Amino acid sequence: MSVDVDDKEFVALNTETIRTLLEAGQRATAERRTRERRDEKRWPFPGTVQLWVLDRNGDEIETYATCQNLNEAGLGLLSERPFPVGLMLPLAIHQPDATYHGKGIIRHCTPSNGGYFVGVELTDRIDD
Repeated sequence: MSVDVDDKEFVALNTETIRTLLEAGQRATAERRTRERRDEKRWPFPGTVQLWVLDRNGDEIETYATCQNLNEAGLGLLSERPFPVGLMLPLAIHQPDATYHGKGIIRHCTPSNGGYFVGVELTDRIDD
């Protein structure tokens, strides 16, 4: 499902739309030949990711992180703030032609260069 708002398309994150993002990134980036622990190769994918987190009062706080890499299962972010492992949160990946939205689960959060490197597993469970 996609919705046009002010000439920007909002597209649900799922396996098919992530493949589309990855294919675009693969065309623009030469393949790196490195060994990784994961089954699916991650591709460099710089961009802005918007996240929504509940504070102690239950109020929603909007925050941003910088996407470093992406594959069909998840993404790696650089963030100024830490996130608790296991937290499920809504997110949006902003691109010039569309905003891809979905949910993710924080799988790790590691201090890195004055911020945090955050691993997010993407889920197809989207509340409409």
